[in-house]
Amino acid sequence: MLIRLQRNGKAMNKPRIYLAIDTFLPLVGGAEKQAFLQGKYLREQGFVATIITMCYQQDWPDSEWLDGVPVLRVAGKVLSWRERAPGVLRRFCYLLALCVFGWQLWCKRREYDIVHVFQLTLFTLPALLVCRLARKQLIVAMRNDAPPVGVGEPSSKRRARTRADLESLERLGRPALRLINRQLRLTGARLVVLSAQMRVSLKRSGLEGAGVLLIPNGVNTACFHPWPALRETNPLVICVAKMRYQKGIDVLLRAWWQVAKQIPSARLLIIGDGPLLSSLECLAESLGITSSVEFTGFRANIVSQLQRAHIAVLPSRWEGMSNALLEAMSCGLACVATRVSGSEDLLQDGTYGMLVEPEDVPGLAEALLRLLQHPELAQSYGQHARHYVEQNYAFAQVMDKYIELYNEERDRKLCVEFAESIMHTAASQSHQD
Repeated sequence: MLIRLQRNGKAMNKPRIYLAIDTFLPLVGGAEKQAFLQGKYLREQGFVATIITMCYQQDWPDSEWLDGVPVLRVAGKVLSWRERAPGVLRRFCYLLALCVFGWQLWCKRREYDIVHVFQLTLFTLPALLVCRLARKQLIVAMRNDAPPVGVGEPSSKRRARTRADLESLERLGRPALRLINRQLRLTGARLVVLSAQMRVSLKRSGLEGAGVLLIPNGVNTACFHPWPALRETNPLVICVAKMRYQKGIDVLLRAWWQVAKQIPSARLLIIGDGPLLSSLECLAESLGITSSVEFTGFRANIVSQLQRAHIAVLPSRWEGMSNALLEAMSCGLACVATRVSGSEDLLQDGTYGMLVEPEDVPGLAEALLRLLQHPELAQSYGQHARHYVEQNYAFAQVMDKYIELYNEERDRKLCVEFAESIMHTAASQSHQD
């Protein structure tokens, strides 16, 4: 039950929230999309919500309003030339930018009550320090999870994993993790995870000092909905993902080589851009599957593309909770995904789609072939997936959980302040006596 406190005879207003995220629009990804949607929803509900982020390009404005959401960008003078610097200096620039970010949070400490950070990485540390000193409430949402580094794993693959949460913190070593864990506990921070597997990762890293809550991503089910009239006649499989190592598109292309041999009429639509796009196009050409595979690059109209398809596939090597998978399920598509964090929560061992192991080319091909050869099974999966998402992952339902959390954090702080004021008054009275 929420404790309702008053100050000066008036009910307390809604808490003011800073949504902090390392990268933001115009860079587009799952975390960026969720931060923007949350900021917009909170503003519509009467909260004072502001997005604070890093400024990576000189031509990006320091502040602007995006569809009713104020956005503050910091450390532009430090980061704008970071990519042109050599490796060691580039890392130093980022650490300097984190200091600037922390200083800006400190200077603006009277403008917010809660800082909600959208990743558990080095980017979290300035917010942790400022909230500890300024006695502000801190919420940290872990967005991306990866399994532990394997013995003998190539350095190129380890570098590719640095986009996952916890990786940069774990590299600091166990003593630093214990210190961070202690500070999280003393600050009274709350950690939000998107999937059950993330709880395991937090325990593995020793970061259990804060209270841990599971709040998944949400999807706008009114926008992402089935439209059978748009579905193409020939079987169409769609994959929406960034062209990064994490997403496993190379695995998908090798599996598609097997699919295309057995079902020549099937088509694979790959939507998204990223650093590996050109090399993946070359891989498709070397496999001889370019006639059945289309790389579209970035597309804004994702909904209409999903509504064209019959099956969605996500061959990720690791995930948090994929927005692309949620959106495909909301559009009533049968889904094939790898058994990684988030995806296994959504598909639940074949209840609402099919799961295969990461890197399993034959298994991925077999799952796609089964759905393509049995359209009635694909249709059943799609219908059940749509119903499941409507019941459990509608964006408004997810935001209700965050709003409840924000209000609990506000009331918890007010209780502490109230108790401290009573103790201070008692101490003063005792001193006078």
